[in-house]
Amino acid sequence: MLQSRQYTKTPEAAMNQSDERKDNIQRVIETALDMFMENGIAATSMNQIARKVNLSQMSLYRYFSNKEELILRIWKYALTEFYRYFYERYTGDENASTGYERFVACMRAYYSLYEEFPNWYKYTHEMFTYRFSLDEAADRGMSSVFWSHYDKEIPIPALKALKDGVEDGSIRKDINIYAIYQILLNAFTGVTLYENISFGVAPEAIVHMTASLISKYIKSEQ
Repeated sequence: MLQSRQYTKTPEAAMNQSDERKDNIQRVIETALDMFMENGIAATSMNQIARKVNLSQMSLYRYFSNKEELILRIWKYALTEFYRYFYERYTGDENASTGYERFVACMRAYYSLYEEFPNWYKYTHEMFTYRFSLDEAADRGMSSVFWSHYDKEIPIPALKALKDGVEDGSIRKDINIYAIYQILLNAFTGVTLYENISFGVAPEAIVHMTASLISKYIKSEQ
C-alpha cells in the first residue's frame, strides 16, 4: 500500500536460512502488494512478481503454493497496515479532547488515507471482484479478513467517540449513536463493495461527505 514505507532487507551475512525465508516472504508480500495496487491483481503474474524480487519462480512457489495463497497473505497484510496507519493518525491528534472532537479526528484520519493512497480503493474493490472467481472456502477466507477489519477494528474508535461525546455533552443526547455508527459503517464498506459508475464521484469524496454530514448532525449546540 503504502509506498511511503521502505522495505529494509536484512544483511545477508547476518541471516540464517530461517531468517532468509522470512525476509524473502515479507519482501514478496510488500512488493506484490505494490504491483497489485499499481497494475491490478489479475494482470500481475507470479512470474512478474518473482522477477521483481529477484527470485526464481520455483523459489516463489516454495513460499506460496499458488497465487491465491499469496493474494490472501497480501490481503491480510494490507488491511493490517491500513488499520495501523489509520490508528496512528487518529491517536496522534492531540487537539481532540471531547468525544465529538475525537469522532471528527477519527473521520479525518480515515478519509485522509484514501486521499494519500488513491490506489487503495482500486485494490480493495478489485479484491471483492476477484474473490467471486474463487472456490467457496477461499471466498470465505478473503471475506472474513475484510470484515474483521471493516466491521470491527476500523470503525470501533468512532463508536467509542460517539459514546464519550454523549456522556460529555459534546454530542446530542437525542440521537441513536448505533444508527449513526451503522450509517458510517455503510459508507466505509459501500465505497469498497460497489463501484460508482453513474456519476463518477470519487470514493474518498463519498466518505468525506458522509463524515461531514454526520459530524454536523450529531454536534451538540449546548
